Amino acid sequence: MAETDKSLIYGKLQIYPVGRAVYIDGNETELTRMEFDVLYFLASNPNIAFTREQIYEAVSKDEYSGGAYIIRDIIYRLRTKLEISNIRTLHGYGYKFSTDNGEDSPMYYQYTHTTWIWI
Repeated sequence: MAETDKSLIYGKLQIYPVGRAVYIDGNETELTRMEFDVLYFLASNPNIAFTREQIYEAVSKDEYSGGAYIIRDIIYRLRTKLEISNIRTLHGYGYKFSTDNGEDSPMYYQYTHTTWIWI
């Protein structure tokens, strides 16, 4: 997964890919590598539906045949740790990241040396 310096802000959820940090209401939340990658992938593609297989292929470096089932557990852990309702289950299909405020795009911030600027 190619990382970018664009951070994603969705209400109380802040995702900083360069530092691989996630904040809820200003408090940092520890995530595993896969948890962070799944969250960043879904949040970078708001309101787009993905199957478990598509998510696994987008974030995994492994060729594990049952890997798509791991995504269900990761989604559960993300919902539990972050206490957010943005990750929606599409029964019979997969998951999507829904925006709380109805916007199709997150607010992007880009880090430039020592300053955050809104893009």
